[in-house]
Amino acid sequence: MKKIKEFWESLDDVTTVSKRELFLGLLSCALAGIVFGVFFGPKKTSVIGSHNGNSGCCDCELCEDEQSDE
Repeated sequence: MKKIKEFWESLDDVTTVSKRELFLGLLSCALAGIVFGVFFGPKKTSVIGSHNGNSGCCDCELCEDEQSDE
């Protein structure tokens, strides 16, 4: 507990940060957030299309014949 208090007291010091260090710090936080979101975000399955039974065939009679053969 004593080491934590010493560390907490040392945080009052004023330091300067270069623009490069600030940019790299922000960039690393942003990338870490993206990685965290990818791994721990809700799992979703992406589906393209509505699955309404449309096979995409223009000639309906031809499509019905192909489906009845299977």
